[in-house]
Amino acid sequence: MAASTPLISTTQRALAQCRAARRLARLFRIERHGGFDRRPADVAQRLVERRGTIIAELLALALAPPGSPLRSAELDSVLRDLAVEVEHARLTAQQRHDTLDSELHFRRGESPTGIRNGAGGQLLGRG
Repeated sequence: MAASTPLISTTQRALAQCRAARRLARLFRIERHGGFDRRPADVAQRLVERRGTIIAELLALALAPPGSPLRSAELDSVLRDLAVEVEHARLTAQQRHDTLDSELHFRRGESPTGIRNGAGGQLLGRG
């Protein structure tokens, strides 16, 4: 799609940007809700690769040279929604990282910091 981007009109480009941003937001939402975890590893990998492809398409559309960029209320709204999904996904990934980091330290026998439950050593809070 990036090769044909210069040949499309400004309106078509804005519509394509909206579609790409919606697809991208949907993939971030699916991942945030555990949708990648419930799929086989090869399928999850393809979804991650697809997300990268959509990001590249969106960048190519945004950087396409012909005409002035058309900023519609719809495109602005879709991009705001995408930004919210990306931030939610970032926070979810950070929480997952922190949980895995705590588990790893606990399993290594390092002195735990914070309050943990007795059964599995899950971190309940830090003081």
